[in-house]
Amino acid sequence: MPFETLLREECSNCTESSIRTYTYNIRALAKIAGHDRVPMHSKWLNKKLLAEVKKLPLGQYKKFAIAGQKALKAYGDSRKIWAQAVRDSGEKYNKRRNTQKRTKREDENWPEGGYKALVKLAEDLREDIEYILDKAPSAVSLPELYKLQQWFVIVFYSKHALRGDLAEVQIKKRGSNYIYQRDGSKDWNIHIGEHKTSKSNGAIDFKLDPAVNTALKEYLPYVKAKTKHGYLLSTKRGASKMSRRDMLKMLRNLTEEKLGKRLGVQMIRVLKTTDSKVAINEAAKLRRELGHGARTQFQYVSR
Repeated sequence: MPFETLLREECSNCTESSIRTYTYNIRALAKIAGHDRVPMHSKWLNKKLLAEVKKLPLGQYKKFAIAGQKALKAYGDSRKIWAQAVRDSGEKYNKRRNTQKRTKREDENWPEGGYKALVKLAEDLREDIEYILDKAPSAVSLPELYKLQQWFVIVFYSKHALRGDLAEVQIKKRGSNYIYQRDGSKDWNIHIGEHKTSKSNGAIDFKLDPAVNTALKEYLPYVKAKTKHGYLLSTKRGASKMSRRDMLKMLRNLTEEKLGKRLGVQMIRVLKTTDSKVAINEAAKLRRELGHGARTQFQYVSR
């Protein structure tokens, strides 16, 4: 019986995206411990391994502490050392984030212009794919489709700082994650019913930014003509459905090649939030003045 079966039994209420994330991180933790695959016993999750994990950068410490705790639960092991590490790393992470200072990794990968660098990159990529858009959708090659896809992904993330769920979005209204048009509307919306915090925060559903909407209208006919899997994103070879992991890898590699900065979705989310810091700080200031929480403040807006 593979370890993932144990994990799924323990985490029966977890979303599929969470299962994939936990599985990937537990495998990475096992490699740190010197194993080619995740063992079917819990002995490897020992104090020595935890000591090594604590030496890692804080973000990795937090990630692997959660992985260790999840693995212990899957094994049915009641030891608390990894749960304590989750609390410790979480407190340290929140303390650092509350300072609103860039981490070393953020500082090294911060592009000139901040979040707006993605808008400029989208414009540059558009110039590179103009010749492809002049072709009939059925006439493009798979490498050309992949180039169109790279452009679309950058356009999307230059406006919407979604996590890695874009890789799970279907082009028809089915499943949990999909794009759709409301009755009588030509504009596109996106619905993310399964994501990291869907259990606590519900589905993410919003109208696409005009720039993304326009890009989607240009990109979608090529997806429909060259693929059959029903999802927005495809692999470069074979045009099969692209995994979340491969999409994130594509995003990091593309931004490193074009911007000299390796941007993943977490970094993009930090960039977008920082770009909105004035509005966020003003909203926080108003909440303190009125003595409201975020939900109550929203309810007090009269249109």
